[in-house]
Amino acid sequence: MDKVGCIVVGAGPAGAACAIGLARKGIETVLVERGQYAGAKNVASFILFADILERIIPNYRDEAPLERIASDTGFFALRDGDFMEFRAKSTNYYEKPTMYTAYRSEFDRWFAGKAQEEGVEFVNGMLVTGLLKENGRVVGVKVGDDELLANVVIGADGLHSVVARESGLYTDDTSRYMLGIKEVHDLPSEEIESRFQLRKGEGCIRDGWGYPVSDIGGLSTIYTLNDSITIVLFAPIDTMKEHGVSLRDRLEDYKAHPYIKKYLEGAKLREYEAHLIPEGGRLKLDQMYTDGVLLCGEAGGFNSSMWVGVPPGMLSGLTAAEAVARAKKRGRYDAEALSVYKELLFETNLPRMLFNARKFSDWFVTSARRNMEGFTEGMFDTFIEYVMEEVNFTDPKPAPLMQHAYENLVEPYLPKFLRKPAALLVKLLEKAETWNKMRKIRGAV
Repeated sequence: MDKVGCIVVGAGPAGAACAIGLARKGIETVLVERGQYAGAKNVASFILFADILERIIPNYRDEAPLERIASDTGFFALRDGDFMEFRAKSTNYYEKPTMYTAYRSEFDRWFAGKAQEEGVEFVNGMLVTGLLKENGRVVGVKVGDDELLANVVIGADGLHSVVARESGLYTDDTSRYMLGIKEVHDLPSEEIESRFQLRKGEGCIRDGWGYPVSDIGGLSTIYTLNDSITIVLFAPIDTMKEHGVSLRDRLEDYKAHPYIKKYLEGAKLREYEAHLIPEGGRLKLDQMYTDGVLLCGEAGGFNSSMWVGVPPGMLSGLTAAEAVARAKKRGRYDAEALSVYKELLFETNLPRMLFNARKFSDWFVTSARRNMEGFTEGMFDTFIEYVMEEVNFTDPKPAPLMQHAYENLVEPYLPKFLRKPAALLVKLLEKAETWNKMRKIRGAV
């Protein structure tokens, strides 16, 4: 093969979006995928925020292989045998949705096909095993016994990116790794809509915490597709090792909880998937490019467990394409020319997303993992104590919500020297609030 403008390694959403962006800028592009087709290595379902997709394919709603409109969202907390839930639904959002559930295998195949329609050459079933270098600069890739040459190689090849590693850009912090395990369960469409109280074609997404992973700082998700339900558990790998925990065993406990069991009853397991997530992303944007190389998508760290992955991957791919186009105008593809990628990223919200993901990860590592179990118990205790005292009609005084909340949710996490003065302050505030409430009641009834 003659030398081309750009080789994109990996035909997931980030790689396909990048290839589309490059082709539309008139840059000859080859998209290389190790699977027999795009999405062959991504069998499970996912949640799609479609704003970036609409920017790339304005009429995507008419042709993309999407499942349900995710207009019903919520949060839940579990305790052994108990649950709390917050749920929100928007009828207006259902009319012009931007969030869906879908299957990666079907979506990735369709999206890579859109790149081919733009003139991108798609090379499937070919594993990139290394990079070609000339005078220290990357000039192509090794694919088996073959060599493909290009002005720029873009790594969109996932967490364990060959492009990132071979180019010296690979950095990692395994203490931030989370393991996600996912099961897809088949269930008739009508049964899904009945159990989740959904309209035809409407879907729901619910994120949770607590049992059975509160002791290891885990999280969970449940969402619906046309004829299946997906459940997911996430947990930090280092904490699981410390506690000797099998997340697979915890998933069985999760499915047995009454809140989850009622949705899965009678469903048939379709598939199981495990995936590593580099929680927190990267903040060093100058580690996403070097001579002849750019990184996007998960290879560049644009991923987190906080409902993000595909949209920032797509946007980073589009931004990488623009960076290559800018470098082409200058007639050079060294690190200095490609550093425009960093400037272009700051014209999007991706650096903010990375920053927020890192802040969330910092809080999760330093506080949430350690305190999640106690906080969940405290939240349930506060609610139950407050409600039960409020329905004790023989006591004229209102239930001390402020005091319950302080004792269960605040005091355990305060330094010891602050606990007594804080408790005294809360007691005084509670007394003042009680007096004020009783005064209003007397004046109103």
